[in-house]
Amino acid sequence: MKNFILISFLTLFVTSISAQVGQARLLKVNDGQMQEFSEGISEKTQKYNRSEESDQYFTFRILSGPNTNDFIRVRWMESIGELDSNSAGMKELNFWNKNVVPYYTEGTSRIWSRNNGVSYVPEDATGNLRRVIYYNYKDSGEWDFWRFRQRVKRAMEESGYESAMNVLWCSSGCSGNWVQVRFHHDGFTGQASDYGEPLQNMISKYNEIFGEDAYDQDSASAEDALVEDGRRIRHLMLIPEMSSVW
Repeated sequence: MKNFILISFLTLFVTSISAQVGQARLLKVNDGQMQEFSEGISEKTQKYNRSEESDQYFTFRILSGPNTNDFIRVRWMESIGELDSNSAGMKELNFWNKNVVPYYTEGTSRIWSRNNGVSYVPEDATGNLRRVIYYNYKDSGEWDFWRFRQRVKRAMEESGYESAMNVLWCSSGCSGNWVQVRFHHDGFTGQASDYGEPLQNMISKYNEIFGEDAYDQDSASAEDALVEDGRRIRHLMLIPEMSSVW
């Protein structure tokens, strides 16, 4: 029976992985060239990436950690097959090379895939601030890690949690089983509010569904599933003028 449950869970995990994919690049802004960099990306994005037919890009400023004040530029796609091509013409590429490339140094590039089965986006979700928790779990910890994430989503749904939570797993460019859990907030004030009564209501619903003290027990198991230094927290801010229309 245990093997059947495990197989069923992993089947659900695999089939719930979304086709949506983000190709994320770290852009390290050159000293003293923030204004030129920001103006170049804003103009390029608004000129070439604001229609449904164009490639969709989203730009986040890093607010904490080693790369503070650098940027993550994400090309968001409905499937990984879109990496084989893009809609950018020579004018768009030339604009980027002339007006943006001189002002940054390219950092690491990674591909992240969204897991629909454990992500949660309520209607009318807003907020440009992202509190992102990066996890790296052991191969042996897969069950405990993903079971907790799946249960958190259900508790959010049933408690009426009003903020979004997107879960992405690293499908290329990472060493280990890296996952990012992205909580959306309306600024830092919104984060403080979201982690007050709404969070406590979610935890209460979690325990109501899965048993007394289930949240503490499951979160502890998920934490034990991580490798050493397998949990990091960063804050990012979506920059609307540098991003396609959401």
